[in-house]
Amino acid sequence: MNTFNRVRIVVNGVHYTISTAEPEEYVQQLAQELDEQIRGVIDKNPSISFNDVMVLCAINYIDAYKRSEENADRMRTQISEYLEDAAKARIELDEVKRENAHLRRQLDGRETKGQTKLEEK
Repeated sequence: MNTFNRVRIVVNGVHYTISTAEPEEYVQQLAQELDEQIRGVIDKNPSISFNDVMVLCAINYIDAYKRSEENADRMRTQISEYLEDAAKARIELDEVKRENAHLRRQLDGRETKGQTKLEEK
């Protein structure tokens, strides 16, 4: 069962209390990041409404989230491909080792026969 913390944050000068299972430090960092983004938009566009700022911030965060998901999907695909390549390489290595062992046995058998013939002479 999760323990919920009540965390007080300040965003754009307004105090909010959030109930969350996340650590307070993490929530404070999120609030600070949001506050900085809001202030950055307001500084560039002093006449913009708070609602418009929040919509822009939400769009930015959704965009970042979607791009992160796409990157994670690409990385998962790459990892799957690497794992498949590694599995194929392992199979090939095993085949080469078996062939090597087979050739060594053949070579050892010929050397033994050759030594026997030399001793008979």
